[in-house]
Amino acid sequence: MADKKIFSIGFVIFFVVLTIYLYKNNDAVATTIANDGAKGTFYYFISNPAYILLFLSIFYLNSEARPWRNIVGSLMIIIASDIISYPRLPTTGFEKELAILASSDGIFIKNMISHGFSYQTSFMIYYLVLPIALVVGALAILGIHNFFKLILKKGSS
Repeated sequence: MADKKIFSIGFVIFFVVLTIYLYKNNDAVATTIANDGAKGTFYYFISNPAYILLFLSIFYLNSEARPWRNIVGSLMIIIASDIISYPRLPTTGFEKELAILASSDGIFIKNMISHGFSYQTSFMIYYLVLPIALVVGALAILGIHNFFKLILKKGSS
């Protein structure tokens, strides 16, 4: 019981500090997220308390897995969840506003376009292929072996 209380108090303190920090540094954080690769991606994920809770929950619920598996698997689930959540980019084209560029959608699509992919191909890879691949990969990394056995049995019946 004390662990839950300590965790709750710690999370509330983290949440308040994060809220104040983001309020005071909104433009700088948004610019970093939109333009600074790994640092921007780190800021993006750490600025979302839901991702922190999901990350910690996977560690708590999947305590038999090795820590590196929990880290990688939880990050894959977080990224997949982020991809399919709203707001999303429109199917018609890319917006170049800071708010869009500072989203994971904008970061990924902008990067894909800069590497020669069309907007439509980038959109399909990002919103269809990547989230499914990440969740299936996360289940494998987290050690959910029965999931794959069940799928294979059901598919061959």
